[in-house]
Amino acid sequence: MGTLSRRRVLQGLGVGAVAALSACADNPIIPTPVPSQGSATPTAFPSRPGDSLEVEAAVFDGAFGTDYVREAGDALTTQYPGISVTITPVTSVSGELADRFADGGTPPDLLDNSGPGAFPLASMVDDFEDLTALLLTASADGTVLGDTLTENATAPGLIGQKQVAINYALSVYGLWHSATRFAAEGWTMPATWDAMLALAEEARSSDTYLFVYGEDSADYYQELAITSAIKEGGHEVRIALDNLADGAWHHPAVTGVLAQLEACVAEGYVLDGGEGHVAAQAQWSQQDRALLYPAGSWIAREMEGRTAADFEMTVSPVPTLTSSPALPPAAAHLTPTEALVVPTNSANPEGGKELLRSLLSLPVAESFVRANLTPTVVRSSVPADLTSSALTSQTRVIADAGDAIFTWRFPSYYGLNTQQNALWNRFFAGSLTAATLAEHLQALSDKAAADPAFERYTVS
Repeated sequence: MGTLSRRRVLQGLGVGAVAALSACADNPIIPTPVPSQGSATPTAFPSRPGDSLEVEAAVFDGAFGTDYVREAGDALTTQYPGISVTITPVTSVSGELADRFADGGTPPDLLDNSGPGAFPLASMVDDFEDLTALLLTASADGTVLGDTLTENATAPGLIGQKQVAINYALSVYGLWHSATRFAAEGWTMPATWDAMLALAEEARSSDTYLFVYGEDSADYYQELAITSAIKEGGHEVRIALDNLADGAWHHPAVTGVLAQLEACVAEGYVLDGGEGHVAAQAQWSQQDRALLYPAGSWIAREMEGRTAADFEMTVSPVPTLTSSPALPPAAAHLTPTEALVVPTNSANPEGGKELLRSLLSLPVAESFVRANLTPTVVRSSVPADLTSSALTSQTRVIADAGDAIFTWRFPSYYGLNTQQNALWNRFFAGSLTAATLAEHLQALSDKAAADPAFERYTVS
């Protein structure tokens, strides 16, 4: 599931996104249908006397907020008058909801399993409904629901043969920066780490750091390191890391990138932005204290109101160690995020599924894109009239990457994020070298590989 189809991704983004890319594409992108996943079967919710008319969704209140689920709930109550939808915001999914998944507890009907405290779904497979049947039902226009989603949209939520989750937001990862400042300074985005360090030294003269991090999200730099290493060393790096292979974190491309980040720390190019990542990010987007920030597409929405008026938020591919990496310099990390799951022991799992169906409707998905400047997994959900530097740069990254689009999922799948984040904080504080960081990260992968609680997956 590591590589993605760039053509399918572009087709799925819709007319607006494709039009924005027409100037940089040699040939026009002509949408073609995805083969049907099965026969569409309509649903009638609520279908039985006594079915609950109350639906509760617990939604991670992060970058995307909760309004998009509330809008889906409003659409559901319009379709089925008398139904009541309650949205419960949470900031730590596992921290706030663990008791409701314990024996005797009643979890919410729909859960957005996201954020630093997300549940490790791979060790909780029996707690959630299989959504395969839902994907085979009819959407509002009669199309098979699964056929309305972009290529590979369901892959991150597949555990074994069970479709445990459907991820919603289609996130483009890279280095975010102010196109306005780069243009004013005459800078170009560095293609190699040597050029990155040279830029950092130049920025230092104007009292600007290269990077800033929030202590609760220091592992954002792990995503940067993995992406850079995969581009440098090729898919063998991705395969080894995602398969929890012995010695994966000691691949020369991985250790080489970690060494470059260690040099950034040693030279004082990295700013500790404090405990919270939003406040840290504001030092980048509002106070101009750092040039670059590694993140996914959610960053534009998350920093709304905390970004300088002339910032022109833009994303570019991450650098490589050399000028001749195994993958093209424009290769990019792209993956669906915001895992939506339906707990089996909730009061109304059928209601949770119908709320999920509403979220996957085109009007709700289009509204999400407008509000968050982030594509969704719903095909053609980018409105044709929507323009922004954040969204345009994302679609340009996808176009320039060609077929060199990839992803991985082992940190979230095996629940490693919290422990990895702690290691990255120690690394940035100078108490771990690049070599010891690699050793500790490998130990976490080895432990997960040996843990019988997880159903392992393999990629190729």
